[in-house]
Amino acid sequence: MIWIMVISFFLLIVFGVPIAFAMGASALMYILVAGIPLEMFSQRFFSNTQSFAFLAIPFFILAGNLMIHGKIAQRIINVADSMVRQLPGGLGCVSVVTSMGMAGVSGSSVADAASTGSVLIPEMKKRGYSASFAASINASSSVVGIIIPPSSTMIIIAWLANLSIAEMFIAGIIPGILVGIIYLITTVILSVKRGYPREEKPTFKEFLYHIRKASWALLLPVILLGSIVLGIATATEAAAISVVYALLVGLFVYKSLTWKNIYQSLKETVHGTSVVMVTVCTSMIFTWVLISEGIPRMIADALNGLGLPGWALILVLIAIMLIAGMIMELVPNLFLFIPIFFPIAAEIGMDPIQFSIVMLVSLALGMFTPPVGATLFISCYIAKVGIEKTIKDILPYFVSGVIVVLLLAYIPFLTLGLPSLFE
Repeated sequence: MIWIMVISFFLLIVFGVPIAFAMGASALMYILVAGIPLEMFSQRFFSNTQSFAFLAIPFFILAGNLMIHGKIAQRIINVADSMVRQLPGGLGCVSVVTSMGMAGVSGSSVADAASTGSVLIPEMKKRGYSASFAASINASSSVVGIIIPPSSTMIIIAWLANLSIAEMFIAGIIPGILVGIIYLITTVILSVKRGYPREEKPTFKEFLYHIRKASWALLLPVILLGSIVLGIATATEAAAISVVYALLVGLFVYKSLTWKNIYQSLKETVHGTSVVMVTVCTSMIFTWVLISEGIPRMIADALNGLGLPGWALILVLIAIMLIAGMIMELVPNLFLFIPIFFPIAAEIGMDPIQFSIVMLVSLALGMFTPPVGATLFISCYIAKVGIEKTIKDILPYFVSGVIVVLLLAYIPFLTLGLPSLFE
């Protein structure tokens, strides 16, 4: 009967039903056909989300919204501009560095793509960059938003895999910076080939001025990570602190927050939290059915039965996750793959924190690839360019991202080095 659920799930996706609802509806169909009491559906829908750790998600989303509506993005763009605009393809490089800075503030790739792209993409087009290239840079670099902490996606992974949120946050720092650096290098290489302009070299005085202007915003990730790492606060408590900090900075330091902005931030937080939690709830039911039918164990046995060495098996898992990231949203993929792939990674001796980051970065690459890439859709909308026209420009960034995934998979220090310092 499991095929009833699987087939109905893919049919619903083909007919354009959002993945979260497709998962819930197909799992409900299985429960009805199997004669399982409907009470199980409602119980599974809500029970597994009663977690203190999950409270951090709305707080992080709200803090990010408050910072964005407080016009923090422009201050971070100015800092990035005074750092890298003199490189070939200066504005493209500014886009990458801005995304790295915004990651520590918003914790969301989608929010990063929208806030940074709305400022930089039109400016890049004015300076002679192609619309597809501008959209591709913005879409790809914004994925660091869920890799560099804080990240609500990391909270979900830690909860599903029973890992420490603090360790996940610390482990994501080097990989996030690595993704940013390789995208910066890719942008420079492509800009040299295409003859995109350099901007005027900034002065050190200008750099210090913009750092000072953005210092309160740039302190937020330091306060967050510091309070978690030093044991002053849990991730949820730190998220609540970040909301208070963002509110105070926006109201009294930058004076850019209005009551209208605060209302808008609250509204967007309710919407964003609802999207995440509905996806989590329906994914939990879908995953529960798969586990109860023994599907994860069957797939794990089949993959182990291939007789591949550990390094080759990791390659197979990465390939599966890269493909899945292109055709499904990130959170449902986490619910599908964590029960299946974590036991396999454990059997070949891979640390769960390392594998979590490898999984996160692999699936994150799908956020800027067709057909369901969220950051790509947003960037193309801002750039007023068709998604099909960006494929040529997106490809180098996808390849660069895959190189980072492989480095993370085969060099444990990149993910485990920093967490080991705080043991």
